[in-house]
Amino acid sequence: MKQPRHQTQNGFSLLELAIALAVLAILAGGVLKGRELLNSARVQATLTDIASLETALSAFQARYSALPGDFIAASAAGLSNSGGDGNGLIEGEESCNVFTHLQLSGFIQGDFTGGSDQSGNCTAASTMGNQFSGQYLLNNTMQGPNSRENAMALLIGETVPVAQLAEIDRKLDDGNPLRGAVQVISGEEELCTINGSQWDEAQGADCAALYIIR
Repeated sequence: MKQPRHQTQNGFSLLELAIALAVLAILAGGVLKGRELLNSARVQATLTDIASLETALSAFQARYSALPGDFIAASAAGLSNSGGDGNGLIEGEESCNVFTHLQLSGFIQGDFTGGSDQSGNCTAASTMGNQFSGQYLLNNTMQGPNSRENAMALLIGETVPVAQLAEIDRKLDDGNPLRGAVQVISGEEELCTINGSQWDEAQGADCAALYIIR
C-alpha cells in the first residue's frame, strides 16, 4: 500500500515577509522623500521668481519712469499696442500687459501676449506661469488682511498647498500669514490660517497668497 505524499505548503516564511515589508518601507520612504524634494524645489523656484520679478520691476521703472502695464507710452516705446493710463497704479486690464511689457523691454524671458477673456480675467498667455500649475499676477488692487491700500502685490498663486506657502513665508518674512510681506489673500483667512497668526498646515488646503512688493 502506497503511503500518501506530503503536500508542499506554499506561502511566505516569516523571513520572506520581513524582507517584503522592509522593501515596502524603503519604497514608501523613497516616495515621501521624493515628494519632499519636489516641494522644496518648488518653494526655492518661487523665491527665485519673486526676486527676479522685483528686479525686473525696478529696472523697468528706472528706464521708463513708469510701471509695466500702466505705461501710457508703451506703444511708442515698442512694448505692444496696449498701454495704461499712467496714473502710477496697475489696475484692471493693465495687469494683463505687465509681463508683455517686461518681456519686450528685455527684463524677463518668455513669450507673452497681453489680453483678457470675456470675464475680464487675464488669459494664460498674458501672465507668467508659477511653480504650482497656476499664474503669477502683479497689480495694485489685490489685498491681504493687513496690506495697505494700493500696495504693489504679486499673486504667488491661487491654489498653492498651504504648507508650501508657510515655507515661503518663513523664508521671506515672519511666517505670519496675516501681516508682513507674505499674506494670505483677503477672504481666505478662515480657510488657510489658524490661531490668528499661523498658516493651517495641518489642514493641507490649497490657498491663495500675495507677496507685497511695496
